[in-house]
Amino acid sequence: MQHGSHVSPKELAIIAGLADGMQSKEIAANIRLSKASVDTYVRILLSKFGARSRAQLVALSYAAGILGGDDLQR
Repeated sequence: MQHGSHVSPKELAIIAGLADGMQSKEIAANIRLSKASVDTYVRILLSKFGARSRAQLVALSYAAGILGGDDLQR
């Protein structure tokens, strides 16, 4: 993650959804956003983390301590 960046609660919910294998439509339904909004958040997160894919975003989130072992149990 780039220096000075932080992850908002909404961004964290999106990353957690990705970690659970959800598609944008499923994440949108869970957190009451449009699919387009979720896709926008994902693009912002990819840029914020310097990730090239959703899978890499999730991996980097675990590596940065943003997601932890408890997140695997949701």
